[in-house]
Amino acid sequence: MRPSYLDSLLFVVGNPLSHSLSPAMHGSVIRRRSLPLQYIGIEVPPPRFDDFIRVVRSSNFLGGNVTIPYKRQAAEVADIRSEAVAVCGAANVLTVKEGRLLADNTDGDGFLDAASAAGWGRIFPRVVIVGAGGAARGIAFALMLAGAREIVILNRDPERALRMADDLAGRDPEVSIRTGSLDRASMLQSLNGANLVVQCTSLGLSDDWVDFPIKAVEKTTRFADIVYVPGGTSLVRALRRRGIDTMDGLPMLAFQAARSFGLWTGIEVPGEEYLAAARLAIVRKR
Repeated sequence: MRPSYLDSLLFVVGNPLSHSLSPAMHGSVIRRRSLPLQYIGIEVPPPRFDDFIRVVRSSNFLGGNVTIPYKRQAAEVADIRSEAVAVCGAANVLTVKEGRLLADNTDGDGFLDAASAAGWGRIFPRVVIVGAGGAARGIAFALMLAGAREIVILNRDPERALRMADDLAGRDPEVSIRTGSLDRASMLQSLNGANLVVQCTSLGLSDDWVDFPIKAVEKTTRFADIVYVPGGTSLVRALRRRGIDTMDGLPMLAFQAARSFGLWTGIEVPGEEYLAAARLAIVRKR
């Protein structure tokens, strides 16, 4: 029987990094399995996003990935939203089913898959989340479902951290959720005894984040920065020099891609295959 998605299209729209890595990863998977699919990067000006979605609904698109700045719009235009989308307020995966759009968010599950593949497991009793955006929400929610008992949310805007804490608390009242700012005193207190720290802000890109108390990260703490730059962010590099077990953003991106492909096609592809394809694409670009 011929696949129902014969000659279908998949897309990525948004962040330029995803425009390069996502087609490379998905393209590799598609070629290895000789599937009748094409995955393409599409540039869409913000005022035309809704027009693009109308084309997606009515043509031979099977679905696609959505990155910044379109994640919230993607959640709003969808006909069906997953619980993760409801928590995050944003979608990074759209699947087309008979003209209807299904929205999902793979930030949390992709992160946990990557952590598990790194040998970290999936259960972290005490977690510190740095940031309060959509990715931070998705990761915190997945960690709650996996068994986290205490989550501390640190953010430049304390009000935003409080809103995130309130939303998460309504999902599982038994999980202790606290908030704080990014001042040094708050971070020092929060890092004490943390099993996992997840850095979800753009500050991870800056070499000038001199206030981050690197020496306060304990040797038993796992540290993940979801921002990806070749060689790791300045925080990741500094922590690695101290012997801290770290993970940069590339594994999460790869395992999210594997999750997306499963949603579109029903085919389970190991995240490790996606990660290998991503690393090969990066090497070829140098």
